[in-house]
Amino acid sequence: MNNIPYCYTEEEWQKIKRQFDSDFDRYNKHIKSFRELINELLEGETEGSFERKTGLSPNMFSRIRTQIDKKNPPQRNTLMSVAVGYNFDYQLTVALLDSIGLKFILSNPRDYAYQFLLTNCRGKTVDECNDILKCLGVEEKYWLGIHARKYKPL
Repeated sequence: MNNIPYCYTEEEWQKIKRQFDSDFDRYNKHIKSFRELINELLEGETEGSFERKTGLSPNMFSRIRTQIDKKNPPQRNTLMSVAVGYNFDYQLTVALLDSIGLKFILSNPRDYAYQFLLTNCRGKTVDECNDILKCLGVEEKYWLGIHARKYKPL
């Protein structure tokens, strides 16, 4: 017999359990280089689908799969655009950051807002997340998607 927490219906719990299992499997495959991991995660995607989901340019689709590494990391909002566009969870995004020698600094308001998106706003689009970032007071240069194209890192 299935155990179902009393606060969920059977249907709700099945959906949450499937998400848990999927997230767990994806996270535990993270012990790879950034390129290996991102190519697995973006397998079957096209430049067009990447651009629609992330708001990033088709050129970034190629760049993120072939040129990003510890010596050539992406802007944080570029990686967040991918994480939001593909509904990555917090742990998987942390694994991607870690694979290129970066991490969230939760004393930084931008990074705290990013982790807030990943933990509290999953399933929202890049545009919806930009609205959330705006309302949280995050500067536009740190917004996602097309905004990541406008600004170069400091």
